[in-house]
Parts: sequence; C-alpha cells; structure tokens
Amino acid sequence: MKERDSAGEKFKEEQTKRKDLLNELEDIKGKVRVYCRVRPFSKTELEDKSRTAMCMDINDQLSVTVHGRIENTYHFNNVFGLEST
Repeated sequence: MKERDSAGEKFKEEQTKRKDLLNELEDIKGKVRVYCRVRPFSKTELEDKSRTAMCMDINDQLSVTVHGRIENTYHFNNVFGLEST
C-alpha cells in the first residue's frame, strides 16, 4: 500500500513539474492559454430544482466532458470548478 501511495504522490509531482515546464515553453513561444471556469448555480437556478442538473463533468484539472446530443470532451490549460474562487 505504501509503495502505491508513494507512486501516486510521485506521479502527481511529476505531472505538476511537466505542466510548469510546458507553461514556461508556451510563454517563450507566445502561445495562447485557454482556461475553463464552471460557475456555481445562481440563486434563481437553485430555487428551481429542474435547472440544477449538471450537463457536464469535470474529468480532471485539464478536461471537461459536456453531455448533450453528442458527448464531447474538451481540454484546457486549467479547469476551475464550482468551488474555485
């Protein structure tokens, strides 16, 4: 169990390092970054329970899946969820 937890932590650390290096490279190239922010429900939406159904899922810190007639997954430089400030 300890080895698996340790490997998971190392993976997250390496993923963060990779992301930081990629950001530096994009800064050097002048590449545009795209962020996604999922806003919280408004008071009006919260009053009407039929309007609080989520039409999307935040897969991870970099991608979102939107449910509709066709399910699409979009990738971003960063995804901010409902609880983000």
